[in-house]
Amino acid sequence: MARKTLIALALSASVLVGITNGGAPSGASSGTIALPGRTDLIVHPAGVADVSRDGYTYRYFENRAYPCAISGYQSFAIGVATGSSLSAAAPLWVKMHGGGQGWFDDLGKPKPSAGNKRQESLSQLLAASDSGLTRLIRRSGAGFRVLLVSMCSHDIYAGVNSTDPHNPNLDAAGLPRTTNGLISVKAAIQYTRAVVPTTKFLLYGTSAGSAGALNVGWGLQRQGLAPAGLIADSGLINQEAELARVEQGTCGSKGMTLDSLTRSSARWAPEISDPANQPDLLVSNGSLTVPVFHLWNLGDSNTCGNTPMVCPLRDGSTPTLWSATCGHTPLSLAIAGLPGSRHSASLGVCVNASTTDGNPCDKHVVGLSRANRSDPTYAPNAPTDFIPVIRDWALARLTDS
Repeated sequence: MARKTLIALALSASVLVGITNGGAPSGASSGTIALPGRTDLIVHPAGVADVSRDGYTYRYFENRAYPCAISGYQSFAIGVATGSSLSAAAPLWVKMHGGGQGWFDDLGKPKPSAGNKRQESLSQLLAASDSGLTRLIRRSGAGFRVLLVSMCSHDIYAGVNSTDPHNPNLDAAGLPRTTNGLISVKAAIQYTRAVVPTTKFLLYGTSAGSAGALNVGWGLQRQGLAPAGLIADSGLINQEAELARVEQGTCGSKGMTLDSLTRSSARWAPEISDPANQPDLLVSNGSLTVPVFHLWNLGDSNTCGNTPMVCPLRDGSTPTLWSATCGHTPLSLAIAGLPGSRHSASLGVCVNASTTDGNPCDKHVVGLSRANRSDPTYAPNAPTDFIPVIRDWALARLTDS
């Protein structure tokens, strides 16, 4: 298959996804990522009590405008510092957790499993309130409220009521279930901003949520509701790198087939599938102006790690790089080419998942725990404790003009 005929994505499960001829996926809706989300069907379900932990109290909501892939609805939780004033304006931290990417086969069987395709409970959402960067943000003294969002379309937060091919499940009205990961996050942000006074807000996405933060951040900007900044931690779209992995067999048995690639991307909004809208291109051509902090691990195991591969770059060069490094290099270079006034940054670090497995820099999602440390042998410009650096970058976005 010619390179131009495949769109591919690097994300938490090293999923490769594609469409034909660079156009909109067959069967996809005509919805646009610039549309606002629906908030009129958001409810606080009866019988679901608020939960207090780590100094915050969280309330659970479900949005009955947006179904999950198999059952239930997109959900979210709003957390406020326990005892704080709800009438005072405060910044908002939006956490988008990971969990890979899915699709349905010809028989309607969920792939790669049924995971992340059903409504998420409050306890599941709270599990995404991490002990790394999010904890530092909560304790920063800036008064952040927290919004935890779900990903039960399993679409890397890329759907805007988009058609879900071969999904046999129907919603409560008997209609086909759509993918709506992008637009449901918009709705959760809009709702939160409406019920509690909000100054600025930031997105923090991990793994599939990292790719999602770039998707949602661009969609919000196009809507006229741009976040003050977004942190993309360990996941992004790089079509050329993913296709090269397939062609070179870089991922071995972890790789996907071209058939499954096509099925995955057919669930996205057309703008996200368009190869001209990969994050590094949006950043370099000025289409995405939201400040971006791009965090990545040089040998991330979920993008085939430190396996060497011939890496296609935008300038036509093909250096041999680690697979994970190959995926992140275009966005890193795009950010390096921006003026300082754009307030964006890219930080490649080396964090080992284990000190004994012999695979350096292979931990996946490096901002989730303060236990992470970089290895200066592989990331000489990275601070030893890099998570406070990202916290400080996020706090600085609150004072941008």
